[in-house]
This record gives sequence, structure tokens and C-alpha cells, in this order.
Amino acid sequence: MNSTLRRVLVILGVVALLYFFLVSIGMVGASFKLVGKSLAQEIFGFASQPLTGLFIGIFATSLVQSSSTTTSIVVGLVAGGMSVETAIPIIMGANIGTSVTNTLVSVGHIGRTNEFKRAFAASTVHDFFNLIAVLLLFPLQYFTNFLGKISQFIAGIFTSGADIHFTSPVKVVVKPMVGMLVKLLSSPFDSKGVQAIAVLVVAGIILFLALKYMTVLLRGVVMQNASGFFERTVFRTPHLAFAMGVFLTAAVQSSSI
Repeated sequence: MNSTLRRVLVILGVVALLYFFLVSIGMVGASFKLVGKSLAQEIFGFASQPLTGLFIGIFATSLVQSSSTTTSIVVGLVAGGMSVETAIPIIMGANIGTSVTNTLVSVGHIGRTNEFKRAFAASTVHDFFNLIAVLLLFPLQYFTNFLGKISQFIAGIFTSGADIHFTSPVKVVVKPMVGMLVKLLSSPFDSKGVQAIAVLVVAGIILFLALKYMTVLLRGVVMQNASGFFERTVFRTPHLAFAMGVFLTAAVQSSSI
């Protein structure tokens, strides 16, 4: 009974944290709508150079150790006025910045030579996968903006139909909370710029906490039965290992974990 109750509470906790995660994304977009699209573009003009944007993504993700946090904030900024072309290098940088954590974990085995050799090799796989992906894609993106064009084309498929009207159930659930929090945070201030900063700061705090504790809850569920599960199931074939990597990372929202 205790085990069943614990699982139910974990599921409810994850749903609640996911809700506040989505609320925080909505607040990021709302904060830039408060000051207007032109000012939002001016604020992030420093990221218009692709190489600068790449290093901003690396630095930001190295600080918060969550590429999901960085990329989610960037998506919110794009909704508020940043161009997709500017956002792409920052997201690429986020995937490099997230490589720091697993390298630090491998250093924890440095007192045992064989363990450290195996652990560092495993962490290096993650690091170089992300580095090589960026080394291949960044020059292509720089000269052709092919990722921006593809993303705009895919987005156009969902938005170009004149007779199609889709009301997102997520937006219906999240929008009232976003509006309430924005109004609550905006009321004490006279300046729209200060209002926007207050909303953005609170959105960042909510987003970071939601992702952090969502990860803690899901990691606990995954690791409880992990002792023989990985050997018997996950590593049985390369294809299954690949699929489980996709599933587990989507579940805990952290490739570093």
C-alpha cells in the first residue's frame, strides 16, 4: 500500500512540476511582450553573431547544468521576439555545455585506475558526440541557415492553413496561471521594463526548480529497479540501448543524468 501510494504521489508531483515548467515558458514569452518585440530584439542583439551565440549557450548551460533549461528559455525568447536564426547557435552551445556534468562524475572514480579509465571513456563518448555534431552542423548553419529554413517550413505546415484552427489544450490550461502571475508581478511596478525583468526572473526560478525536482523524482523511480534492469534489458542490443537512451532522457529531461 505504501509503495502504491508513493508511486501515485510521484506521478502527481511530476504532473504538477510539468505544469509549472510550462507556465514558466509562457512567462518568458510574456515578459518580452511587455516591453515589445523591437526592444527584445535589441536586448539580444549581442547574440546575433553565430559564434557569440554558440558561446552564450555553452556558458549558460555550464552554469545551470541543464540544456533543457537553456533551450526552453531560448524558445520562450523566440516567442517574444528573438529570431530563430539567432537562437540556433545558442541551442547548439547548450548541447556542448551539458557535457561538463558527466565528466565531473567520471573524475569521482580517479582514485581507482580501472574504474576511472572506463568512466572517463564513457563520459567522453557523450562529450564528443555533442562536439562533433556541432562541428559538422555549425558551419552549414552559418553559411546556409538550413536548420532555420527547415524549422520555419515545418512550423508553416501547422500554421499556414486558413481553414485550420487549433486550440492547444496545454495553452488553455497554462494561460490563466501565466496571466495571473504576470499581473501579480506587474502590479507593484510603474515601468514596463522593470515589470518584464521581474516576470523573467521569476519565470527562470520556476523553470529551474521545476526541472530540478522533476529530475529528482523521475531519477528516483528509474534508479530503484536499475541494478539488473540495465544489464538484462537496456544493453542487450545497440538498437534497444539507443531507444532507451531517447526514452530515459525524455523522461528525466537531462542527457547529463
